[in-house]
Amino acid sequence: MNTTETSRFVAELRSRILDGTLPAGTRLDAERELAVHYELSRSTIRAGLQALASEGMIQRKIGRNGGSFVTTPKGDSITSSLQLVIGTGGIAERDLMETRLAIEPHCAELAATRMSREELDKLSAIQSKMTAAIRPVGNPTDRPAFLRANADFHLHIALGSHNQALSAILKGLIGPIEALTDDPHLLGPGQLRELVQAHEHIFSAVKSRDGLRAADAMRKHLRAHIQLSSER
Repeated sequence: MNTTETSRFVAELRSRILDGTLPAGTRLDAERELAVHYELSRSTIRAGLQALASEGMIQRKIGRNGGSFVTTPKGDSITSSLQLVIGTGGIAERDLMETRLAIEPHCAELAATRMSREELDKLSAIQSKMTAAIRPVGNPTDRPAFLRANADFHLHIALGSHNQALSAILKGLIGPIEALTDDPHLLGPGQLRELVQAHEHIFSAVKSRDGLRAADAMRKHLRAHIQLSSER
């Protein structure tokens, strides 16, 4: 099986699904027919169909009326596709930061008006974990716990926007968010404390149901991080 040929096959079918050429519900040709059409081996076709199924692009059914059927991509499909592209080094750090700056302030604005009391309580608990991670009694900063809580804070605000597309994108960016923050040369103890303070401003605005202030606080927070990154 040739992985390059598999990737090309997957890319072509994915493109046809996303542009509507193959609408949801379409039954794809059998593996043998696809192999002839694309001039590929059946093992390559099979691997490509499995990849598309894992992305949520198609559903494979077994049985008399089985086959491969095009499905409507869900939020998890967006997330897994983003994680795949980012994980293979397909998106630059600058692009990731610009993407966050474009969508996270809007997430914060929406969350300020849409978060339930239970969601606000969870956000408060996440913020408390961040604070505790940089001020443990008699111990140095618990950096792993801090990074996890930091990523959870941003994800929870995205989920609190109650916008499935926005939250799916942020889920795909969580790994890189942690990775970008995990740089002792970029974020020392002083910067970590400033980050906690920035989150406190964001949380205060969201809790007060002030969408514009929440968006502004998130925007300032992300721009400060971009500025730090540019100084490396």
